[in-house]
Amino acid sequence: MKRQFIAGATCPECGQVDKIQRVIDDDKQWMECVACGLVRDLDQPPAAADATDANEQTVTLKPRR
Repeated sequence: MKRQFIAGATCPECGQVDKIQRVIDDDKQWMECVACGLVRDLDQPPAAADATDANEQTVTLKPRR
């Protein structure tokens, strides 16, 4: 299992910065917030967001091969 912190990432649940890590285990990957415990599957495409902030972007992370 490999864990990698994502610099500058903000948790969508608690709003903490630099608390998000990407976790890769064999062929599965997900993100975790070490502050609030949020877990999101990164193998699934992102859900349609109701973005109220014009600067908000959805980012999809893929492992290096």
